[in-house]
Amino acid sequence: MTSTSISDFSIVSDFPSFSQPEEASETSISISNSYILEPLPSSVKDLLKTNEAPLHSKLLQSNLHDAESMLFDLNVQLEKMKAEIALFTVKRNQLMTMIETYRSILHPIRRTPPEVLLEIFSYCVEFVDTDHPKICQNLDSLDTKQAPWSLAQVCKYWRFVVLECPRLWSSLSLDLARMEHKDPAKAQELEYNAIALLSHYLRRSKDCPLTIAVHSTRPMHPIVSLICSHSGRWSNVLLSLPPEGFRLLSTIKGCLPKLKALHLRNVECLENIWNAMPVIDAFEYAPNLRMVRAYEIPNIASKLLLPWDQITHCMNNFPAGDVLFRDSLNRQNMDILTKGVKLRHVALFCSGYGPSLSLKNLKHRFLTALTIDLIRHSNLYLLTQLLNALTLPSLASLRISVSSKLRVRPNVEPIVRLLERSDCALVKLRLKGFETDMEEDSHFRSLLYLIQSSMQVLCLEYFPTSLLSALIATEDQAPFLPRLRHLRVSGVCSPQMDQLLFLKMLESRMKYTKSMVLEISSHFILTNQEAQRQWDQLDIITSS
Repeated sequence: MTSTSISDFSIVSDFPSFSQPEEASETSISISNSYILEPLPSSVKDLLKTNEAPLHSKLLQSNLHDAESMLFDLNVQLEKMKAEIALFTVKRNQLMTMIETYRSILHPIRRTPPEVLLEIFSYCVEFVDTDHPKICQNLDSLDTKQAPWSLAQVCKYWRFVVLECPRLWSSLSLDLARMEHKDPAKAQELEYNAIALLSHYLRRSKDCPLTIAVHSTRPMHPIVSLICSHSGRWSNVLLSLPPEGFRLLSTIKGCLPKLKALHLRNVECLENIWNAMPVIDAFEYAPNLRMVRAYEIPNIASKLLLPWDQITHCMNNFPAGDVLFRDSLNRQNMDILTKGVKLRHVALFCSGYGPSLSLKNLKHRFLTALTIDLIRHSNLYLLTQLLNALTLPSLASLRISVSSKLRVRPNVEPIVRLLERSDCALVKLRLKGFETDMEEDSHFRSLLYLIQSSMQVLCLEYFPTSLLSALIATEDQAPFLPRLRHLRVSGVCSPQMDQLLFLKMLESRMKYTKSMVLEISSHFILTNQEAQRQWDQLDIITSS
């Protein structure tokens, strides 16, 4: 019996050449042919079924010796093959590492300029939108698993780029209620960690103006104090605090040189607490303050000392819809308009169900955009009362929403009187919850005649047949609202609406106005198959 050398069946002769011998397959065949195993004789198989001794023991001893020798040779060769396989595995892993290194070095990201990286990073960071307090409350800028923290943990170069861009660290949102814990020791640990992270965050923002949103149920929190120490860089701020928390902000008085937008949200909706509080003077001196939004804060014109003579945007919001103790809200609305002599955009809420209070008439010369919402279950006369007290000669945009809880849709007579009295050129009109049938309500027809020479944007919920017919453009005569360029549908497609007539109106307006834009709500769905077919053929710019 002959043994075969390990070199006879080597698969790769030289690692750097990456070549495989052509005779490799033949060698493997010769290996299998060198060790031919004869099957056991039938006499041996028969002896296995008994306890008798074999008659030819010498022959069997010879066969046993040959088998043991063959097994020894095979074990030796297997060990040699395992050694070569281990060597090849090591070299293969080294080669794979080398390939990954070259790919990493040649990756396009290494040639990306820092300006492009920062532009990409800006889309990774979730900047604070102070116009939406509920969304801000769900953000946690101290979460190190989120950008920009995570971006600085990728590599040394990225860390340098991220830390040298203060804009990435200029937007901050914190919900301090997350740090509350039943265990005082655990709560203190969370607070200390948050203060340490916040210190890093603010230091990395350098001198960049800050956009901040803070929600706290405690009147004063160490983190609020730390943020107040940077009030000189506040630009856009949302503070959600209990009433006592706003009073304690007096330390920042006169330290708000960059503040442009102020959003205040009361987390305790109890009007009697506000009535018992002294006037809040923390924001009295802010030379660049132009926008003020108040959420669930009554009497902002009297309870907040603000530079009203420079504010151009103001919103008095009551999103909770609570109408208790708010029968005097119209008087508060008039106080805002009276003090804000330079107001351009105002959003007001009407609410209450008790006897209305008398209002003094007011002529506001600069107000261009007015939004009014009548909260559910409120007396409709509150809206009429407010509109009757106003004269707005510069009004260009009017948006009024009436709660859908009302049994009967109100008419637009107060709006008509306001526009007639103001003698303004209304460009945008949005009505929600009003009667828009020109046959049922003659005041709506009068409204269209008043605005037809200036109206460019119209947003309505309901489109009765009379209105659709009036809006159809013909070749013989100019239609209602000849300058209309943007039509918005905010409601659903009601079963009473003539869908084919609606499509005919759109098609005619498209021919009359080449750049017609239609904006529809996601709830507006055509149910008529023919109308849907015509809709698919219309080449009109739409947005939802």
